[in-house]
Amino acid sequence: MLDRVLEWGGRPDLEHTGQVGSALLSGAEELSPLNNRPDETRSQAAGDPAADLCHRLGVVAESTGQVIVLHARGEIDAYTLPRWRALLESAVPESAAGGHLVVDLHEVTFLSVRAIMVLADLAQQLDRRGIGTHIADGRAAKTIARVIDLADMTEWLSIHRDLDTALAATAGPRSDT
Repeated sequence: MLDRVLEWGGRPDLEHTGQVGSALLSGAEELSPLNNRPDETRSQAAGDPAADLCHRLGVVAESTGQVIVLHARGEIDAYTLPRWRALLESAVPESAAGGHLVVDLHEVTFLSVRAIMVLADLAQQLDRRGIGTHIADGRAAKTIARVIDLADMTEWLSIHRDLDTALAATAGPRSDT
């Protein structure tokens, strides 16, 4: 089991291991404890679009060996989609062939279909480099799996009911490489 880099606690900065996309992630902020109330979160950053994005969507990255885990928190909608894409892509350069990217969506309060498709597209690109992509989210796993199935992307993206199951799927080398 991976050690948590950060216990979610409303800190003003985003912590990460420094091994994953530090240039992009270091400027981000973690969501405040208001993340479950998007209207309050938005008013907190009124007038500052960059701060609003940081309050609405945060990611904490951690890595161990060949596994990179991104813990997302907040809303992933049309407004935050460019930030979502950038945060995901920032983890990719450090990923090594034969490794895995695990995206933990447990703390995500809204996930658009387009956000799922961004994940699926990234998974397809990573698969070509021999990197497996896994999504962990028990609440929305069936919905996400349905979207991935309809988009014919099940070959590149696996959905798991929780983080432990996703991490277990990363044990050992990939069977398809």
